[in-house]
Order: sequence, then C-alpha cells, then structure tokens
Amino acid sequence: MNICRIITKNIGQKKIYPVISSVRTTFVVRRVNIPPVSKIIAKRPRMLKRRHFVYETIEDTDLTDPSDLHVVLTTFVEGIGDVGDVISVDPYYAREHLLLPRYAVYATAENVEKYSNLKKSRVERPKFSSIHAAMMVKTLSKTVIPVFMNPKEPWTIDKKHIHIAFRIEGFHVPEDSIELPSTPIEGPDPAKESGDFAIYVTINNREKLPVRCRLFHIKPGMETAKLADELYLEKAEPILAEQKDLLESMHMPEILDDISSTISLVEKYRIQYIK
Repeated sequence: MNICRIITKNIGQKKIYPVISSVRTTFVVRRVNIPPVSKIIAKRPRMLKRRHFVYETIEDTDLTDPSDLHVVLTTFVEGIGDVGDVISVDPYYAREHLLLPRYAVYATAENVEKYSNLKKSRVERPKFSSIHAAMMVKTLSKTVIPVFMNPKEPWTIDKKHIHIAFRIEGFHVPEDSIELPSTPIEGPDPAKESGDFAIYVTINNREKLPVRCRLFHIKPGMETAKLADELYLEKAEPILAEQKDLLESMHMPEILDDISSTISLVEKYRIQYIK
C-alpha cells in the first residue's frame, strides 16, 4: 500500500504549503480464520464476524532487502559504465544516484532498444584491466607511501623496501610490479628526511602509474609509531632533481578517513553487467 504523509506548518505569518512524501510499505498477510462461502442463491453475502478479521503477517517488506534494479545508463558514469550499458544495481543507490539525476532509466524493452543504438556511436574510452583497477589507480594517485629506513646503518632503497612500505599501508604490491627511479637513493642522509620520490606501480601488467613515496629515518623505539596526518597533507621537496616535474604534476596527498572510499562502486553496490 502507498501511504502519504501530509505536513502543514505555520511559522509566524508565513504559511508553508503541504508537503507530500510517499512512504511505500507493503505487508503480505493471510486470514487466521477462513470465512464461510456464501451460497450462489443467497440474496446477500454472509456477514463476516470479528474472528474473520484476524490476520497473521507472512512478509513485511521493510524487513526484507528489495531485489536489485535493472537500469540502462544514459551517459558515462565514472566507476560504473557508459551509455547503453544495462546493469543490475542496489535499488537504493540506483534511485538516489542514477535514476533521480537522470544518469539511468529503467531497463524496459523500449529503453534498452533506444540506448543500444546510442551505444554503437558512443565515444570509446580507455578500459581498465578489471572492475577494481580504476578505483585502485584513483586511490594510489592520491596516497603517500611512507618509507622508513635505518638512521645508522648504510642502505640503498630497493624493491623489497617499497614492497614492505606498501604492505604496512594495507596494499599488496608484488616486487615485480614495482619500478624504482633510475638514480639510486642511498643513506642515511639527514638532508633527505621527509623528502619525496616517485616509483611506478603496474597493475595487472597493464595500468602503470606513479606513486608518491616519502622517506623517513626511523628512530629507536618508534618502529610501530603512527605519523601525524599533517606529515602527508603537503608536498615535500623532491629527493631526486630529475623527478621534480613529475612530483609537481601528481595529485596532492589525501588522507582517507573512510576506508569504504577505496572500494569500487561495482563491489559496494552489487553492480552486475547484463548483456
């Protein structure tokens, strides 16, 4: 059943017109006591008694998850798809973020045929190797990876150090996916403290992107300490002069307070592509 709540308020002399908000609530019920069947020749049907109006609830739609909606995209939506793509998506996300802003329409036969013709003439966009690669590229491009090195023993940064630094930050990056700068970074060197350098990461042997790393000399007893967010929010001086232009062109560091922002929309809202 559809229930409409009408709200009328008067604030001072100003009148606010009624606001009608639709509340869709459905209950599936059945009678506990089956009413008797009236005879065909009866002049009027039998009167129902009080016991015939006792019901038991079979299903309350407020307590069950609605089924996913099938929609057709009417334009390019980053992280989801392009015009003409037919997808199955979480209904709450579909109504609020796709249907209301007119980024999609219901996947009726007419709409599927209409936008399938536009799909043939749409602009070809670069495709990622997987549904999660796009979100990973976006996340890593705004992430600063701290690299902690020994302040006393001599060292040269290699792939193993970068691999461990990514693992501490929650990313699993194989060593064969890491490309170091052509100029070795050696230390310890106080002049390189809190300095930036860039390495390249290859995702699925296809997407290659630079990632900003920041060098810190670890102090005794501070191996497990967490650095303040302020140490990541601003760009630092480049350690290697040849990487200055590259580091300047990269995104500003960004602190991710909500880990769900690193999850792709496809995974978060159960998006499936329908052929």
